[in-house]
Amino acid sequence: MESTTLTLIAHDLKNALGSLEGELEALIDEPDPVLAHTAYIHCTELRRQFVQFLAVYGSSDGLAAHSEDESPIELLQSLTRMAQIKAMTLPSNPRVRLLQDQSVPAFWYLDRRLVSMAMEAALHNASRFARKEVTLRARQDADYLVLVVEDDGPGLGAVDPNDHSTGLGTMLCEAVAKAHRCGERIGRASMDNRPEGGVRFELWLP
Repeated sequence: MESTTLTLIAHDLKNALGSLEGELEALIDEPDPVLAHTAYIHCTELRRQFVQFLAVYGSSDGLAAHSEDESPIELLQSLTRMAQIKAMTLPSNPRVRLLQDQSVPAFWYLDRRLVSMAMEAALHNASRFARKEVTLRARQDADYLVLVVEDDGPGLGAVDPNDHSTGLGTMLCEAVAKAHRCGERIGRASMDNRPEGGVRFELWLP
């Protein structure tokens, strides 16, 4: 990771910690369940960013994927349940749906821990920009498994609603994709505008 990028990420994380410190200090003077819940959400988000940071920072020579046979659908179902539970505590969050595709292979050789981290990052990013809904799905394209996250937001280039975004999620997704190899084929991550509006993220795993 370049020193300039590292400095910017450290600065953003420091600001996020400062905001959390302010919220906790306010709770000492006047306990408030709503503020306590907000502080908790910010704490979990900060923990997620630190996990991403440690994964990317420790991969100067590239992440190492330890792949096993995994169920793509079960992985996406787990992510969908996690997002739905989070939406119960944050009503403002968009709805998250899993779209079924009969052509998805029952199993694929992948590192579930790394892929879950990448898809969580993509799902979090889509939820920040989505107006009403985020969809998850998977498909097989030739010799690749393609995991997809789509939102109905304003598209690429929109103003980021999160002042504490570090860009770690994008770096993590790219690193996870490249960690998956099969012969000459290497994984990749892409993000493009959808013709109908919003953004489509794809994680291609060989």
